Amino acid sequence: MKKIFTLILAFAMAAALFAGIPHPVFVEYTGSPVSFGAYLGTDTSMENVLYDTSIGCGILTDPDLIMVECGNFPEWEYADVLYIVLTYPDYTYQYSQVILDYDNVQALTGEDAIWFDGIPGGEVTQEGVFAPGWNLWSYNVLLENHAVDVVLQDMMYLTKVKSITQSYDPSLDPMFNTLEFLEDGYGYWVQVSDEDYLELTGAPIPLTTEIALGVGWNLVAFLPQVMEDVEYAFEALIPPAGTQLLKVKSITQSYDPSLDPMFNTLETLHPGNGYWVRVGTAVDFTYPDPPARSINEEAVSNYVWTPVIYTNSTCAYGYTTATEGYVGAFVAGECRGIADVREGTVSFVINGEAIEEVSFQLYQNGKVYTANTTITTDPGNDVSGFELDFTTNIPVSTKLVNAYPNPFNPETTIAYDVAIAGNVNVSVYNIKGQKVAELENGHKDAGQYNIVWKADNNASGIYFVRMNAAGTDQIQKVVLMK
Repeated sequence: MKKIFTLILAFAMAAALFAGIPHPVFVEYTGSPVSFGAYLGTDTSMENVLYDTSIGCGILTDPDLIMVECGNFPEWEYADVLYIVLTYPDYTYQYSQVILDYDNVQALTGEDAIWFDGIPGGEVTQEGVFAPGWNLWSYNVLLENHAVDVVLQDMMYLTKVKSITQSYDPSLDPMFNTLEFLEDGYGYWVQVSDEDYLELTGAPIPLTTEIALGVGWNLVAFLPQVMEDVEYAFEALIPPAGTQLLKVKSITQSYDPSLDPMFNTLETLHPGNGYWVRVGTAVDFTYPDPPARSINEEAVSNYVWTPVIYTNSTCAYGYTTATEGYVGAFVAGECRGIADVREGTVSFVINGEAIEEVSFQLYQNGKVYTANTTITTDPGNDVSGFELDFTTNIPVSTKLVNAYPNPFNPETTIAYDVAIAGNVNVSVYNIKGQKVAELENGHKDAGQYNIVWKADNNASGIYFVRMNAAGTDQIQKVVLMK
């Protein structure tokens, strides 16, 4: 290492002979690159590029160093990002990025010399898919025009956009729309009436973009172009580097640096998503350089319930007698949150804008169980310390439970409770009163049950599920939409 820095200083002195304001940068490389190009992140037009053939630049061997004389740029400033792109004999590329400072010489060697596959900068495309209802969205490309109606003009089912304090509704008279322009670095609630799509193309927003975080909750954009661990992305705000971060929330998951890690369900941040970020002290935040390792796409969990999303929520942390499966949080029969059981714990983001009573159901091995416990939400704050007991699950009444999903295609799960052992018949009828399926007909002990109706061979329309058991006769409407 001593040899490397001796050579660096020697080359720095030589470079100074050819540059008005010398500022050599050295980065250690691997392999056998054949050429390189270097440019500043602020130079979106790529008008000023330095090459390995430029004065004061070169690919050095023994030690293996890339040398870039930044003094050859017409101008550069403190904290500019220098991109170096290497070309290899097989026409593959690697790039590194250096945050420039006012040291006479900057040298990145060993673990500090981080290289990434591909080429940075240029144009990137951000694709966004919006589910019906509210979506927490952000963008990470530079916009030519920040007007809301221009940026989102290609969306077919847009009904509303909200920041923390302003809103935009395309159906209203423009004088009522207080949200006129989108701001780089911040997230937005986007509501659509049906599944919608948006594609934005432009240069990446520089990671040096400062995001002003005020005390309390902030709607924040995720600016990196690749997924990152939440702890890496916000490392500057988490002890020991900082103490400002209190919580990060997506619409279904949360992260709190003060909690036992088993309660932290938000582990990875995704481009295109917005996040609630709560800080205890106002701070100007910037995302770190990309990590040396990439994160693989996470498997998407398939749940029998789909939470309804509201623009506020309560974080709830508790314990459960269940050892596996996942738990749904319900308000008046509407699912508001989902939590996987993790070592006897559950961690919810329960969507809702008002104080409400919440009940819970466990889905485990194809069956649904109801907890005896309820809690009360506190939007914007936390509820903790409760325990969900699923061990005593003899129902107090015989009844049909809401089918899920409903509407459905092509199958739905019919849940029912049996309070007293006896014969149970569950059948499905069309609107003409004709029986189209018999799902259950036999003796059942007291308990909670689930049956799946696979309606592949049935036409779209309204159907009625009828249960006859223990002297009760109940009917529930379901809708098949193909």
